Amino acid sequence: MQANILFEYFSTIDDPRQQGKVKHQLFDILFLTVSAVIAGCQDWEEIEDFAHDKLS
Repeated sequence: MQANILFEYFSTIDDPRQQGKVKHQLFDILFLTVSAVIAGCQDWEEIEDFAHDKLS
């Protein structure tokens, strides 16, 4: 799958959260989660650790 197809798909998903309370964009969360799972993360704690490692 080409990356731009993934970007297009994620951009069509509506974010129901209150925009004033949003710290991270929904696209970033979805992309990070998919990337972490592809990298072998198997639970939310591993995904969180992956995110902290990749944020810098």
